Amino acid sequence: MSSPPPTLDGILHRQDVWRGRRHQGMPHTGVDSGYALLNAELLHGGWPRGTLIEICQKPFQGDWQLFLPALRVHNQGVIALLNPPAQPFSQAFIQANIDLERLLVINAPDNADFLHCFSEMARSDDCAAMLAWQPRKGLSYSNLRKCLLAATLSNAIHALFRPWAAQRESSPAALRISTKYIDNELEFFIFKQKGILRSRQPQPVRLPLPECWQAAQPYCALDHSDIARNQSAGASALNLKAGT
Repeated sequence: MSSPPPTLDGILHRQDVWRGRRHQGMPHTGVDSGYALLNAELLHGGWPRGTLIEICQKPFQGDWQLFLPALRVHNQGVIALLNPPAQPFSQAFIQANIDLERLLVINAPDNADFLHCFSEMARSDDCAAMLAWQPRKGLSYSNLRKCLLAATLSNAIHALFRPWAAQRESSPAALRISTKYIDNELEFFIFKQKGILRSRQPQPVRLPLPECWQAAQPYCALDHSDIARNQSAGASALNLKAGT
């Protein structure tokens, strides 16, 4: 005897069926970002794995450090830094409890070399996370598509950092975020997230910057009374040593 056909209500209550704007029933496979406000906006409750995350940022920003909490969760496997904009500062990783032996720095300035390295690392079972910065010549849609397809072959975190202007371009990335600094906060704007239908314009999320990110005060803002006392104490010590 054949079983009765499924009802619509029964289908909608299945755990593997997603109902448009609702998060209920979606599997939570994301990696905790370390920021509750950001997790609440991400579909899987954290950074998605096995796909491409795109961060559009202004020059000379340290937004990659937002992935440090997630890298600590992934405490096994290689962390690949592909085309980092500067020499990685080892002390920052040590203070974040990231084992330096896990880091693999790859420089691939040409597009062909970049795509090859990205694909090979994405396919590797030993790669827990990859933070990549696009080459100076930029990446075409087909290039980005290759990165996305490679990222789906593993369960790692794959983040691609692109210039601020790239948000005006089409991209197949599953998650696209633009970031900028406002005072002592970092503003996140999620303008694309695969799996979410939006009926209204998404609102930006502001995260307070960790103290280690905040810029040191300029000289004119320092307490000059302390500086003057230290200078006076130093001069007195020199005078005593000289016998004056």
